[in-house]
Amino acid sequence: MAKLFLSAVSIILLIIGIIATFTPIPIGLFIIALSLSMLIGVNERAQNYVRNLREKHEHFDVRVQWLETKVGTRVKFVGGALAKTRPEDFHR
Repeated sequence: MAKLFLSAVSIILLIIGIIATFTPIPIGLFIIALSLSMLIGVNERAQNYVRNLREKHEHFDVRVQWLETKVGTRVKFVGGALAKTRPEDFHR
C-alpha cells in the first residue's frame, strides 16, 4: 500500500515538475529529479523503464546525467536513485 501511495505521489510530482519547467523560476528540474528518484526507489518497473529510455535516447540520457551531477551532489538519494538507471554501456 505504501509503494502504491509513493508511486502516485511521485507521478503527481513529475507532472507538476514538467509544468514548472516552463515557469520563470527553474524549480521544475529539481521537482522532476525528486519525483523520478522517488519513483525509481519504490518501483522496479519504473527503474527499468527509465534505464531503457536512457539506453535508447541519448538526449534523454545526457539530461539525466546532468541531473545526477547537479542535483545528486546536493541531495544524495536523488543521485543514488538516478545512478541505478544508468545504461549498461555507461562508462564514467
